[in-house]
Amino acid sequence: MSMTAVVGGVLVAGLVVFLVGAVAWRLDYQLPAEESLPLIHADRRRRTWIHAWMIAAMFLTPAGLFGLSHLSEFQDVASAAAMSAVLYAIGAVCMMVSLCFRLTVVPWAAERTVADGKPPDGFAALDAWAGSLYVTHMLASYTTFALLGATVLASDLLAPWSGWVGLGMGIAFLAGFVATRFAGPFNPPFMAHLYPALLGVVLLLT
Repeated sequence: MSMTAVVGGVLVAGLVVFLVGAVAWRLDYQLPAEESLPLIHADRRRRTWIHAWMIAAMFLTPAGLFGLSHLSEFQDVASAAAMSAVLYAIGAVCMMVSLCFRLTVVPWAAERTVADGKPPDGFAALDAWAGSLYVTHMLASYTTFALLGATVLASDLLAPWSGWVGLGMGIAFLAGFVATRFAGPFNPPFMAHLYPALLGVVLLLT
């Protein structure tokens, strides 16, 4: 198997693995803490399943992007490709911290809510902090789309249309995410894996 196929497979796997967990997500988890935490307490195994797959995906997509930057056809734009991979990886680290918070602190807060009838003191501030890490991840991902799309356009590895798609997605998704105050149609975190997965498909078909 060629290295191009390996990189393409890893990029596609990042999205697929994330979705394995994400499809079990319940919108009720996003209700106000007083309502969502008791449900989260009852769904501990379900949420562990969801977050374990999401965390695994946060390793795969950055690894695929690092691999992409080292393909021989990318050598003329290696610096730009590496910057894209690093930018995405920084956002991925933020997302992993946020996910680990939701695997540890949130279940504790859910248990205290069931026991005491209200969320523990300070939880709202901690939850907002974890949310800011998620926002950082999405902003970094969409910026990566645009930078990576421009990099693809400057290389001979992939078809130009795939570069234009990345550039357009990056600009549109970033603007939409900010305009909707991080809570609109550009909010679902699986979208951070869309363009890398698209590049993975193109690599596999090349």
